[in-house]
Amino acid sequence: MNFKMTKIAALAVMAFASTGAHAVLSSSSLLTIENDAVTTFGVDPAGSPTASASWYVSSDGAGLDSFFTMGGSKTKTLVDGQFAYLYNGSALTLNGSTQAGIDTFTYYGAPGSNETLGSGISILSASGDTATVNMSGWKVDWGTVQDIPMGGLAWSTGYTAGVGNITCAAGSGCAVGSTYTLKYTATVPAGDASGFGTVKYYLETHGVVAVPEASTYGMMLAGLGLVGFAVRRRKSVI
Repeated sequence: MNFKMTKIAALAVMAFASTGAHAVLSSSSLLTIENDAVTTFGVDPAGSPTASASWYVSSDGAGLDSFFTMGGSKTKTLVDGQFAYLYNGSALTLNGSTQAGIDTFTYYGAPGSNETLGSGISILSASGDTATVNMSGWKVDWGTVQDIPMGGLAWSTGYTAGVGNITCAAGSGCAVGSTYTLKYTATVPAGDASGFGTVKYYLETHGVVAVPEASTYGMMLAGLGLVGFAVRRRKSVI
């Protein structure tokens, strides 16, 4: 009987590990932020010889890049002008906790970051290869201007105020290791204290769905241990 219970517990652990590794997008998932572009500060050799020094893309690989733009365009047109790359190696959490700053390359000559103010990103819906996330607390810091609100007033067809759209690789179910794309639009409220009122914002991130936090597995294993203990205790009483 003890051998049987041990075997059942082992199978349960294996089943959980398998499920956790292949689950659809959940609050314990992490979305890595990746790009393979290399930017350089100087005069672009491919540009005008009289151009002043600025950030330019010195090389770009085949990977999709994570970036944001301002002004109502979803197209990368000029680094350090119309768009800014997000630094490679950051990650988005989906558990509703405050999102740490995601730094960017210089945007219009000043450093900046994208992050959350108050509530963090949380999942609104998840099904198959798609999900929507609450980004109503999203904001931008740029230079000396802090807390520019980017949590509402969506623009462009297919977007909802304060909601980010996530699409994973076809047929992946947004499982761990699958690639994803997040797209989000917002507009700074008119008359905002930042001075950027009515400016349109577009965010696009790419990367992979990362392994859930280790604490998730720890909690489940602890739960299985308690179940096994309860079964053994009940048997000894009987």
